[in-house]
Amino acid sequence: MFCYHCGYHIDEHRIERRSPSIESIEGATSESRIEYICPRCGESIHAGSDEKDIKALSRAAHAEVQRANNHFASGMGLASVGVILLVLGLIFYLLANRPSKGFILDTSCAEFYVFIVLTVISSVLLIAGIALVSVGIYKRHLYHGVLKDINNHTFVQ
Repeated sequence: MFCYHCGYHIDEHRIERRSPSIESIEGATSESRIEYICPRCGESIHAGSDEKDIKALSRAAHAEVQRANNHFASGMGLASVGVILLVLGLIFYLLANRPSKGFILDTSCAEFYVFIVLTVISSVLLIAGIALVSVGIYKRHLYHGVLKDINNHTFVQ
């Protein structure tokens, strides 16, 4: 289900597995209308929808697509900075191999410590960048599907 107000995606199957709504409400049957509360905005989410709800969901889905594009762009920026720092770290690794010591790695020089710091920072940036890119791609795919269903008049909660 999607919140009509903010576009937040709620996995109602996971919620029902954790604590079934039908059993917690006295007199409820399988045909009873169950409403959920959106954890992001606090609005009521229900299965039936009218034209106003669909328009609000469309606006929210467009905003979520924009957020997904921002996640993707931020992730790509972090990943590219991470790759640049990784290349610089490799250069400092090569500088730490002293020719005066027979091209053996000298762990007591400053270049080696710069290599370690750059490698750690680039690893963190690469992991964060790849995570943001994957979140952006997932959300973009999800909300483009919602918008496609809304445009084709086939959207059902």
